[in-house]
Amino acid sequence: MARLVLNQLTRSFGDVTAVDRISLDVADGDFLVLLGPSGCGKTTLLRMIAGLLEPTGGSIEIDGTDITGLPARKRDLAMVFQSYALYPHLSVAKNLAFPLRVRGTAKTEIAERVRVAAESVEIGHLLDRKPKELSGGQRQRVAVARALVREPQAFLMDEPLSNLDAKLRTATRQELAALHRTLGATFVYVTHDQVEAMTMATKIALLNGGRLEQFGSPEELYDTPSSVFAAGFLGSPAMNLMDASLTTTAGTISVLAPGIEAMLWPGTTPEREIVVGVRPEHLRVHAGGAPAAVPTAGIALRGTVELVENLGREQLVHCTVGAHRVTVACDRDAQWRPGELVVLDAPSAHVHLFDRASGRRLEWQPDAAAAPATGPELPIGALRPGLLGASHS
Repeated sequence: MARLVLNQLTRSFGDVTAVDRISLDVADGDFLVLLGPSGCGKTTLLRMIAGLLEPTGGSIEIDGTDITGLPARKRDLAMVFQSYALYPHLSVAKNLAFPLRVRGTAKTEIAERVRVAAESVEIGHLLDRKPKELSGGQRQRVAVARALVREPQAFLMDEPLSNLDAKLRTATRQELAALHRTLGATFVYVTHDQVEAMTMATKIALLNGGRLEQFGSPEELYDTPSSVFAAGFLGSPAMNLMDASLTTTAGTISVLAPGIEAMLWPGTTPEREIVVGVRPEHLRVHAGGAPAAVPTAGIALRGTVELVENLGREQLVHCTVGAHRVTVACDRDAQWRPGELVVLDAPSAHVHLFDRASGRRLEWQPDAAAAPATGPELPIGALRPGLLGASHS
């Protein structure tokens, strides 16, 4: 299998830079998901890895070997396309055998590898059928099996589930995750669907405007988003993000805005314009007819219920807090109605802070002496004393 390393990989189309100096180190056996909105560069990046598109800068290595200049056919990578790209006039068996026949593999070996690949994705009973006789899910399995039969160094998949209905997407997603665990192979998978990314990936590369916004495990991206973009992209419903001011109140780092008050950590800080974030599932909702005390270490939001959505398992309570719309995910037992005054609160461990100008994450560093006072080594969005653009625990 393969370790994949991208070094400052770049691709421009005229004056437009689709992929901008992306560097990634994908370990052997990782399931890497390239995630991001349409137009962020994820498919362009995948096509460069596959050898279908030439980079305008940077390099690609597999197991320490530079393959940047190699044609696609010599990279030993298997691609699964969104459209499946099956030969309509060939049976399933002949579709699976095709890449081996091109290589001149012996007939007996072809037959055995086709059988093993077909059984691994449970399409052994479909080998005599043509693609037009198959369902969308079955065609997807054939496309995966055709990649498997090559026994490549890595598998590249470009939104392979986008043509399936919701129920079949869920089932196929589970099959791909199980297949990855069985094979232990390196997968690079493109999607704009955060559910696919969170459920299948061992690592996620979140792209934004051609640049790498954040790289890490699904838990790292969800629990410690590195920017306002990352915080707003991952999560359904998304993280609540509100403009506020960071200041010091009675020796405590605090956050203030209309309807928003937070007392977070002991310390002092210069005043700063920030974005404060709290995920809907971390907020609790209380009746708010009278002003409530701010948690000793947390945030309190005072607002009005605007809409309640019943999702069956839970309900979403949408509230207006100052100039912001805030969503709370809570049990259906609580009966909230539009027009009610409420107080929402969350402990400081679930409060996320971002610099408003740069959009980058801010972190509390209790030991100010541990942070460099000056110099280029300061992380983006660093604030002295005490707040650093590091990961949040």
